[in-house]
Amino acid sequence: MDKQEKDVLFLMALAVSGAVLASGLAAFQQWIIVLPLTIAVFLIMILTLFQYKHKFAHLAESIENWAMIIVLIGIIISFIYLYKPV
Repeated sequence: MDKQEKDVLFLMALAVSGAVLASGLAAFQQWIIVLPLTIAVFLIMILTLFQYKHKFAHLAESIENWAMIIVLIGIIISFIYLYKPV
């Protein structure tokens, strides 16, 4: 793994940890809505950190793709639930 790729992975892990912090703060305020999203983003952060090891890289990338799809669906459902017409 070259230096540029490690830098990108570090920035990805940093962005995901920021998302964990932000969604954790939101979950503290509205836990029933945002808690599943916080758990999903936390799992993505762990999988991103696993990419530093070669034997976990392929597995982590495939699981990360599915987790991001689940997170996207969770975000869509959360926005629909939060902003649905009365």
